[in-house]
Amino acid sequence: MRFLGGVLVLLPFAFATLAAGSACADPAPRPDAPPRADAPPRADAPARADAPARPTAPAAPVKIHQVFDIDREGNKIGATTIDIERQNDATTVKTVTDISVKVMMFEAYRFEHTATETWKNGQLVAFKSRTNDNGTKHAIDVGPGPTPDKLKLDVDGKHSEVPKTIAPASLWSKDIVNHPDLFEPANGKRLSIKAKDLGEETLILRGVKHQTRHYRISDKTPGEFDRDLWFDGDLLVRMKLLGTDRSTIISDLR
Repeated sequence: MRFLGGVLVLLPFAFATLAAGSACADPAPRPDAPPRADAPPRADAPARADAPARPTAPAAPVKIHQVFDIDREGNKIGATTIDIERQNDATTVKTVTDISVKVMMFEAYRFEHTATETWKNGQLVAFKSRTNDNGTKHAIDVGPGPTPDKLKLDVDGKHSEVPKTIAPASLWSKDIVNHPDLFEPANGKRLSIKAKDLGEETLILRGVKHQTRHYRISDKTPGEFDRDLWFDGDLLVRMKLLGTDRSTIISDLR
């Protein structure tokens, strides 16, 4: 009702304004008259060559949140969360893993890991991880090196220079599979990985169908870093490996 009342009040005012405008307005300009100096620019007028360009708004970030359940021989032992944020040419990935293996109600093994990696134009520019591997702690930091083609790698207080092409074997993206120079994100060990493409496979995970590409990767040292990986597009949806006790451990996308 307020809206309708507002219309009834405003309409007479509008008509009165139009009438007053008709009596007082300047005469219409002649068709050949030059535009007035104080006249606003026409809506269809071309932009001036010296007009400042409007700044382009940055692209909105693309965020992906993944949660993986980790099973050992059919029993859930932990979870991994991966948060990916892409904006323009920058990508940030945050990973958190928490594993607890219990035997007869006692905790036999605990693994805690957090990592943040930053990429620019497809190259790693920064990495930080903190890991508690059943009581053994590791700290890894990667940052700018002394020259443009180098990065600085700190592993548990030991410093080294590495090629800027290095990357963590965090395996969240299919691009990592064929990367020439990797290091283990939990302890910093350098890896030399070979990948085998096992073709396409259809997986049903938590009732969701995924058309995946299956890869098997392995380090030059047998058994050191062997994984089976399934990617849906660019993103990991399943990982399988053997534990040190030869048990099968599978991480599936929730």
